[in-house]
Parts: sequence; structure tokens; C-alpha cells
Amino acid sequence: MNTRLVVIESFDDTPHLVERAIPELGADQVLIRVEAASLNAFDWKVADGFLKHAFEYEFPVTIGRDYAGVVVNAGPAVTRMSPGDAVFGFFTGQKLARGSYAEHVWVGEDECLVAKPEALSFVDAACLPLCGMVAFRCVEAVEPKEGETHVVIGAPGGAGSYAVQLLAARGARVLASGSPGDEAYLRDLGAAEVFDYRQGIVDAVRALAPDGVHGLLDLVSYKPEFMEHVRFLVPGGRAASLHRAADPELLDPLGVAGTNVGSFPDRELLLRIGAAAASGEFRVPVQETFALDEAPAALEKLKNEHARGKLALRMDGSK
Repeated sequence: MNTRLVVIESFDDTPHLVERAIPELGADQVLIRVEAASLNAFDWKVADGFLKHAFEYEFPVTIGRDYAGVVVNAGPAVTRMSPGDAVFGFFTGQKLARGSYAEHVWVGEDECLVAKPEALSFVDAACLPLCGMVAFRCVEAVEPKEGETHVVIGAPGGAGSYAVQLLAARGARVLASGSPGDEAYLRDLGAAEVFDYRQGIVDAVRALAPDGVHGLLDLVSYKPEFMEHVRFLVPGGRAASLHRAADPELLDPLGVAGTNVGSFPDRELLLRIGAAAASGEFRVPVQETFALDEAPAALEKLKNEHARGKLALRMDGSK
């Protein structure tokens, strides 16, 4: 049995569609017919070889991390799921080989995949894992309380779009960075104020919150910029960094706490995220969908255009 996938076959290659045989399943593996996959910035960085010093590439590398689909076959040792089960999950780890831009994926049952809530579409479920993990962990790290002010830098993107909603749902006043064209989008997600990051983040936040803010979710900055941003936190403020910029030795003298957040696998958290989305606690802001053979063009769009919400692939090609 063959399947179609989007791969790169060397660091000089560009993503392209190929047809390959599905390997024989291991005893503890399941074969999943992918219904949808989401696009993340991580994906175009993999495709461009941007991550070759941080990850091991085992060519051919199939692009993509997040997926949702239906189990079609299971090895004899699998006990957690059965053919016909709808699931969603994501690939993790430092080795890049398997990926979600494919009609089928083969996954160990001990990996990060869980049952898809019935109320959640395959597209929405596929858009949750990587960005949802980051958003939930960032929000938990800053411990938002009703009436507090929290800043989200990188708010229009996938993780930022979720974080704005989660903070607002807990009663926080959310200040969101974006471009002028993002204002209506971010206010609709729950942001109280939207400021133009290109005009200077520190000055903008101090103008909107002259007494300081309680939490900072910085999804884009590296250490130098991050350390400038934490200076608008009140004593006892909390910060979360996606780029490992939260250094206790530098933050402790300022009287603020910091957490470095990642997308490491956690099935219990993924179940919580799926349940929260299915119940309407937050929504999945899918902006556009593409067919599998349009994935290379979709990656270019994600790389070169201003990110807002989520982009997704539908394997059946529907829009």
C-alpha cells in the first residue's frame, strides 16, 4: 500500500510531493489515515534546513508535526486504541524523519496522540497540539488572576491567538502586540488593547499600563529583547519565554519569576486542550486550508506573510 507525503531529501532540496510504500507496522504501532494537518513556523524552518544544528535530519524528512485522523490498523501489542478511533497528536523529538504532511502516518501508541473529541473537527484538532501546548503552558506559568494585566508578544500567531483567549477567559486585561491590521482580529479574541510592536514594545506597554503589568508571555523574543521586556513587570511579576530566555540569575535581582516553555509531549495536557476547545473554552482560528499538493505553497505563505491564526491542510482537498 502506498501513500503520498511532502518531503525534503537533502538540505538543498525544496518540499515536494512523493508517493512511497507504507512500511510494515511494528507490534506497538498504529497506522493513521490523516484527515488534516496544521502548519507551524517550525515546519518551514525544517524545510529550509534552518534547524540542522539543533535537530538530527534523517532523510527523506517528511514535513509537519501536528495531525488528526482515523486509526486504520493497529499492531498486535497496541491496547490504547483500535481501528476506527479518531485521534489527534504530534510528532516530537530531536530526530526529524516522519511527519504529518502525509495521507498516512505510523505512530507508536506510547507517543503523543490521544482520542479526538467528537465535537471537534479534524481540522481544528490538527491545529491544537504544538501551539496549544505552548499556549497552555505559558498561561499556566504566568498564573493570571482576574483584574491583572498581561502582555502577549507574538499575539497574532497560533500560540498567541490561543493565549490571548485563555488569559481573557480568566479575567485578565490582555495587551496584545501586533500590526495595525491585527487589531480587529485580536480584540475579537479578547484583547483589551492592541499595540504596534514596530513602534517599540516597552514604550507602548508603559503607555498602556503605567503602573506595570503582572504577566508577560513572550513568544518571539530572544534573551536581549526579553530582558528589556521584563522590566515593565511589577515586583512579583511572572514571565514565560518560548526561546529559553528566562534566566533566573538575571530575573531574580529584578524581583520577577520566569519560565522557559516548550512543546514536549504530554498526553494528559493534550486531552485537556482538546476538551477545552471542544467545550468552547477557546476557539481555533483557522484562517485558510490547503490540499496536500498545495503544501509547498502553503509553507511559503506561512514563511513570507504576516502570521495570523492557523493554516491547515485537508487531505481530501476540500476548502
